[in-house]
Amino acid sequence: MKSIHLPRLISDGMIVQRDKKLHIYGWVTENIPVKVSVIKVEVKKRTNLQTVDAINSEISVEGDRFFCTDRNISFRDGEDLKVRFDAALSPLPAGGPYIIEVKTEKECIRISDVYSGDLYSLAGQSNIELPMNRVLETYPEEAMTEDPLLRVFKVTECGNFHAPLRDHRTGIWKKTTKENLQNFTALGYFFAKSLREKKDIPVGIIDTTLGGSTLEAWMSKEMLASFPHHLITAEKYADDDFIKGQLKKNAENASEWDSKERAADKGLSENWMSSDTDTKDWDTLTMPVFFKDIPELKGFIGCIWLKKHFNLTDSLKGKNVHLYLGTMTDADTVYINGTEVGRTFYKYPPRRYAVPEGLLREGENEITIRLSVQSGCGLITPGKVYALFTGDPVRKTDGFKESIEGISDVTDLTGEWKYRIGCKMSHVGPTDFVNWKPTALFNGMLSPCTEIPVKGFVWYQGESNTGRCGEYKALFESFENGLRKLWKEDTLPVFFIKLPEFDNSNYEPDESYVKKHDWEDMQKVQEKCALLPYTYMIESVGTGEINDLHPQRKKPLGEALAMKVTSLH
Repeated sequence: MKSIHLPRLISDGMIVQRDKKLHIYGWVTENIPVKVSVIKVEVKKRTNLQTVDAINSEISVEGDRFFCTDRNISFRDGEDLKVRFDAALSPLPAGGPYIIEVKTEKECIRISDVYSGDLYSLAGQSNIELPMNRVLETYPEEAMTEDPLLRVFKVTECGNFHAPLRDHRTGIWKKTTKENLQNFTALGYFFAKSLREKKDIPVGIIDTTLGGSTLEAWMSKEMLASFPHHLITAEKYADDDFIKGQLKKNAENASEWDSKERAADKGLSENWMSSDTDTKDWDTLTMPVFFKDIPELKGFIGCIWLKKHFNLTDSLKGKNVHLYLGTMTDADTVYINGTEVGRTFYKYPPRRYAVPEGLLREGENEITIRLSVQSGCGLITPGKVYALFTGDPVRKTDGFKESIEGISDVTDLTGEWKYRIGCKMSHVGPTDFVNWKPTALFNGMLSPCTEIPVKGFVWYQGESNTGRCGEYKALFESFENGLRKLWKEDTLPVFFIKLPEFDNSNYEPDESYVKKHDWEDMQKVQEKCALLPYTYMIESVGTGEINDLHPQRKKPLGEALAMKVTSLH
């Protein structure tokens, strides 16, 4: 059985902050001596060979190592580890690689491929979580990027209402490769890439983000001490049986609605996806469309089927054909000539489907969309591209209208479509997003990050607090001051992204988002937050999309963030 346990952040491939004391900590089975040292690795190239010379430039622990009993620890390997150790070592200069050794008389752990550079902790909701695979049509030149000194540690969703976790439950350090890049935070990647270009040092990102999350979910009980209504909610969700009940209701509500919809849908029972379906009695709409503008579909909940015929020549033979269908509310399944080509389960992702070779034919073809509307606010989003085409698409937008460059053989799919209602339904039962509740994400994801020295903290959030932003500035001030206390750095810089332009009255019209001015009110509150000490706002005007909660133009935001960071140091 292992006698030493190190946190996931202290692992192979880690980036450590170059100008701050190196904090190495962990747990051992008993109060025994622990020795921590750093080895600088020298790499020498000899023709086609590489040799590694370990230089025993051991860095001694400064001050007394201290131990404390920590009884409430649950480790992934089941070790009985109850005593914590902490070692504060001298700062490492930028560069590497280094090896960190942690030893007891019984065991030695070697952490390899460690580099010293600039390390940033990122948190917030979907617009900072948004991965690179969602923006590669906008930035296709990034798809093959390789950079071993740009590294990301991604923490997946984890909520806890009892106490801050001692260690993350997920996460490993990943280098920038074309495979890993797909799931990197897009904003974090462009920020780190710009820093690498400006400073030519290793850069690390600790990614603790979760779509839809509220500010109070990222705050500790101590940070919420002046907000008793949030503490009451946190206490309510500290009941494990209550949470189990809520999660069970969530699953039952979704499953029940889906089952009833599929059972009631005439389109499924009568195979309306078939090209043989007679549409002469179907109604007509012009796509794209807000359903609220069609009397029969205003407030509609249920399933609707849409069909369009189009003609093709034989010029598409042997080519990769793309199908873009903007975005839709809420869930779609798409068929071409009766064969399914793609489906999306919720409203936000862009519908980008590949058409299998041989499915399209010369002459007349048919596309069918089965669209489930759960919110009563159905739409096929205006300003998006709806087309079949070949080529290597590069997405462009002016913030109002999307366009695609680098394509050919374009078949426009906007305009007149036939539609028919498959079934009408009542509202789906409510979903309780448990991990959006106060303290959940601080305890489960953010708290362990504050043990590792960082250069700064990056925050992009506010969308889910829109409509109730009266307390936001006070919450945010308590939040960032609490983080500085945990990181033991009174002047730790906090950088945050201001919400970009977006029309939430038309594109987020359900009850969770109210009127357009609430979005604008949040932007004004964020401008006031920028006046707080050691707090820096990144202006986002010109990067938003009026018809999309998740604008893809993350590169200019990342570069602006890097520019602000470098202007301070």
